[in-house]
Amino acid sequence: MENRHEVELRWRHRVHPLYAISVIGFIVVLTLIGLKKGQFQPVHRATMLLAALGLAYGLLVQLVNQTRVVLFEQGLRIAHGPLPWRGGVAVPLDQIRSLGCDRHSRRLILRTVLGEDIVLAENLPAAGLLAIDARIRERLGVAQAK
Repeated sequence: MENRHEVELRWRHRVHPLYAISVIGFIVVLTLIGLKKGQFQPVHRATMLLAALGLAYGLLVQLVNQTRVVLFEQGLRIAHGPLPWRGGVAVPLDQIRSLGCDRHSRRLILRTVLGEDIVLAENLPAAGLLAIDARIRERLGVAQAK
């Protein structure tokens, strides 16, 4: 059986209720204007509907998605879901030089043996990032990034 350590961080903390209400209102207005015939050209209406769809997806992602940090025997994997989102990464353990949590930017940063910096997670709760940082460094025995 594989030795795994997993931490899940929900994104919901980032959505302020007033922000959500404002975005929903804007989505409704764009949708109503986009569906009304005669006021705008079809290309403009289509653009408004696509913008409303993009805003709706962005809000939904913030409400339901989470970042999953999985440390297993072969490496470290960061995945975002359940809705598709960019930023997933997998790094073999032998390629990790250091790992650190920047409290000011709320980023978990991994430095590879080649000197490449990879931002594993950002804009997540500081306590969650510190917990991930401590657990992974303890498991890996890697140095904390400066």
